[in-house]
Amino acid sequence: MRTYRIMSLLRKVAGLVLAVAGIAIVIDSLPTYLWILLLGFGLIWAGWLMFRVERIY
Repeated sequence: MRTYRIMSLLRKVAGLVLAVAGIAIVIDSLPTYLWILLLGFGLIWAGWLMFRVERIY
């Protein structure tokens, strides 16, 4: 098991906090039409992934 020194752990926690804060700012500032656009692209991507999966039962 890997052990982290206290400074390394603090750096990782601070990085995570900054990333979450940045994501929250972006989410809060996006207009509604961009959310619909992102949802559409996400559904297209998910559909394409499901279409490409080859399963033999």
